[in-house]
Amino acid sequence: MAEAAATGKSEVTRQKLLEAGIRLFAENGYDATSTRTVQTAAGVQRNLITYHFGSKEAFWKACMFELFGRLGEVMVPAITQSADIEPKERIRFLVRRYIRASAAHPETTRIMFDEGRCNDWRLAFLVDNFVRGFFETVAELHVTGSRTGAIPAISVMQFYYVLVGGACIFAMAPECRLLSGDDPFTEEAIDAQANAIATLLTNAG
Repeated sequence: MAEAAATGKSEVTRQKLLEAGIRLFAENGYDATSTRTVQTAAGVQRNLITYHFGSKEAFWKACMFELFGRLGEVMVPAITQSADIEPKERIRFLVRRYIRASAAHPETTRIMFDEGRCNDWRLAFLVDNFVRGFFETVAELHVTGSRTGAIPAISVMQFYYVLVGGACIFAMAPECRLLSGDDPFTEEAIDAQANAIATLLTNAG
């Protein structure tokens, strides 16, 4: 029983570290986020990142698996469930799901803004483990949409970056609030953004 309690406490600590790491890496970037800062934010003792993860690099990777896994938990079932839907409606459905998932996890877009500018090991890790698979799914939607006339006559890269760019409103929420006075995280605003991007990426009718 004592062993089970210790295991449970260890998992709680590990999760606290992951939550703090995701937030701080998204806010400050990798280089400006120290393990000590993460441990302080998580409210745990020093050296526990080393104990649980081994190194800062390994900890960052664990944070990315945790964060992008949450996005996958929404998108993977949606892709499967919508397989038999008519192409245009399937694209609209998946675009809306992606925008809503991005609103729930804006850290994904913030981190990609930061890491996407740098051709280094972190970008390679993100592309190999998360981004490439997502892009390939989007590319398949583009092929089907182009063949059936469901989407505008734009390239796959334009299609992809309009889609992921649609999540910017959540990653840049402070700017959005200053410009508009509105909160992009209200249910009404999220729904409006999801519908707007779905409309942009599919033909009328």
